[in-house]
Amino acid sequence: MRKIRFALVSSLAMTAGLSSAWAQTPAPTPPPAATPPAASPPPATPAPATPPAAGPAAASPPIAAEPGPVPPAETAPPPAPAPAVEEETFPAAWFRMDSDLGSLQLWAGATHMLSDSVGIATDMYAFLGTTGLSLGEFDLGPSFVLGSFYLTPMLGLQVDWGNHSLAALVPQLYLTGGPDPIYMELWIQNYAYTVFDKSNVTPTGGWNTLYARLFIDYKMGKYFGVGPEVEMLMALNDAAKTPPPDSKSLLSLPVGLNIMLSNYGKNNVFYIFGGWETQDTPNDEHVAGRLTFVHNF
Repeated sequence: MRKIRFALVSSLAMTAGLSSAWAQTPAPTPPPAATPPAASPPPATPAPATPPAAGPAAASPPIAAEPGPVPPAETAPPPAPAPAVEEETFPAAWFRMDSDLGSLQLWAGATHMLSDSVGIATDMYAFLGTTGLSLGEFDLGPSFVLGSFYLTPMLGLQVDWGNHSLAALVPQLYLTGGPDPIYMELWIQNYAYTVFDKSNVTPTGGWNTLYARLFIDYKMGKYFGVGPEVEMLMALNDAAKTPPPDSKSLLSLPVGLNIMLSNYGKNNVFYIFGGWETQDTPNDEHVAGRLTFVHNF
């Protein structure tokens, strides 16, 4: 009986000792948590490396929730572009200078387009004669676009500055242009001086004449063109004819060659006409020609 009690006591003591030893042995360390992505901030409070030894487990601190994607900050809308300033346009304009048998002549004009095919053309003309004759003229008329050609009928009013009087009405017609590589000009001008002066006292009084010019140039490149030219001046009344006894109506008919120097500087053209006057002249000289400079704006 005593042996049984001793054995039971020993067994209880051993059991108590094992229980005490188990309570003092730390629990195994749990595996570390996965490392959060580099972009995510670390938890607010780091977890302890080893949990407390005995006793009730301490409450785990709350783990901060991983922040979600941050919405992009609202950006101010780009400023509205400034309204485009419409560039002011101007009508096609030109300046012309001629030197020929009629001495120095200055021209300037422009065409105001009303549509793609119709415009209003105007120009002024100044004639400075070697004998002191000084004339000025204003021309006005429609301009029609016919494919590669421009057709411009006009009516001009000419004044005689030296005599302080109106000189002539000038109906006229121009056909210019042509399909590349052809460029041509046809002029027809009717100078009616008897509308204002029938006296034959002034240099132009009583003269009615018809003038025509035609040249057709072949453009041989960007800078050069050449072609034939013919001109005509005809008397339309007796006062304008050559002096008796001939009294011819055909006053002038030069025939020759026209050279066109296109791209003579920016927007410039230089024409050189040289030919032979087929009609008799008072001084029996028959060389004819003209130098022309044109600038287009």
